[in-house]
Amino acid sequence: MNGSENAESGSVMLVVFVAGDSLMAFDARSVGEVIRVPAITKTYGSAPYVMGVVNLRGRIITVIDLEVKLGMDRSGGAEPRLLVIEDHTGEAVGVYVPALSDVIEADLGDIQPMRADIRGADPDLFIGVLRRDDALVAVLDPKKSLAVA
Repeated sequence: MNGSENAESGSVMLVVFVAGDSLMAFDARSVGEVIRVPAITKTYGSAPYVMGVVNLRGRIITVIDLEVKLGMDRSGGAEPRLLVIEDHTGEAVGVYVPALSDVIEADLGDIQPMRADIRGADPDLFIGVLRRDDALVAVLDPKKSLAVA
């Protein structure tokens, strides 16, 4: 396999994490790094899902709590992590996740579109859903799900 995507098999690596009582994932190519949660400086007047900002080696990164943004119940994790998601312009957003689950390889054909009738979820924030063993993993679109308003 060459890189995080294998063109012959049409597969993608996913960083899977727990949010609320659900499993969610980002394409590993968009995750610049996974770190322990550093000190977060609160920002006032920002959206309720913005936890604040962190200084990561001289870069100021906005930290988003996806559980709050997606309207989920807060879950606790013994070792929360910060996923640093890079966009195509080099800008980065930190995503607070209560717990990492796994890094998996998935066949692109196995990721099904999100149903528009899922209660409480904006289907535009997701690329699709993947059935993994006995669980469903919602695959998030980093550009749409991490937009800060």
